Amino acid sequence: MPNIYNLDIFIMQSILIIIVIGIIIFILRFDYTARLERRFSKYSVNVINQEELSLFDKFKELYLEKRQKLTKLLYRIKIFDNYSKKYEKYCDNTRIIREDPMDYISNKMITGIVGIIIILLSDVLQYESVTSFQIILAFLVGFFVPDILLISRQKYRKMQIERDMLKAIIIMNNSFKSGLSIMQAIYIVSNELDGPISEEFKKMYIDLSFGLNMEVVFERFTKRVDTKEAKYITTSLNVLNKTGGNIVQVFASVERNSFTRKKLQEELGALAASSKAIYKILIVIPFILASLIFILNPSYFAPLFTTSIGIFLLIVIILIYVLYIIIIRKVVKVKVML
Repeated sequence: MPNIYNLDIFIMQSILIIIVIGIIIFILRFDYTARLERRFSKYSVNVINQEELSLFDKFKELYLEKRQKLTKLLYRIKIFDNYSKKYEKYCDNTRIIREDPMDYISNKMITGIVGIIIILLSDVLQYESVTSFQIILAFLVGFFVPDILLISRQKYRKMQIERDMLKAIIIMNNSFKSGLSIMQAIYIVSNELDGPISEEFKKMYIDLSFGLNMEVVFERFTKRVDTKEAKYITTSLNVLNKTGGNIVQVFASVERNSFTRKKLQEELGALAASSKAIYKILIVIPFILASLIFILNPSYFAPLFTTSIGIFLLIVIILIYVLYIIIIRKVVKVKVML
């Protein structure tokens, strides 16, 4: 009977989590649609009246207002002031309204509080008392979840830049063949391309417009982007500025090397696709089997959490699993050193 009761609670909690995730996805899609609608409304015949804010916009304004108050409060604490500096790399300083790194700390605090609320609701549904360990663990999980999202977004942004960097090099090379200057070539790239690569070239164009040295501008670009092609461009332009030479020939060489490197990466990626698929499947299988066993017999894994030898074995299993992931990733990962 207790097993059936625990299973019902687990199913109910899973349904609630799925509903919450669905609501969040719906809100994000609605916000994206509303922003697109406002963006293209000026080109339409019947302009949409935006005098009255929607429910989502009101909620968003309320959230931003509360976050701003929390940000001002956190600035008074020296620890959070120093901690916020590591988030400066995620801020886009080219926007009209400058992003504040302390806002990321405020978001982390809010998600930590949301984690505490979720664990409180979960224990209330199970008619159990909340322990201080659960509250601390829920807050820490909620506090560090935004970091995972930021790192994932940064990695995806870097992948987009690496994908479009060859296009930027080709456009710059064609601009140099037409007799344009470096600043003009950067401006053309920022207008012709979309996405993160366009934003990075816009930052370079703004820096050059304000009179910064070209070496400093491209060094900043290399640190922000951190790709091989960016290092090639920076090194080539620095050498040309100091020693002189034919910029068209130099960029033609950079273009050939970048094209060859990308071609090799795609070929090696195709060859290693099957091994990567097997690696991902092997990672997921233990979780699938554990979930099936837990659904069929929820008390099966209880000794792992209630006995000292079980906790020791659980730690050993986790360490072996992490070591397995690291080793397989090292074997499967292929780098093109060119």
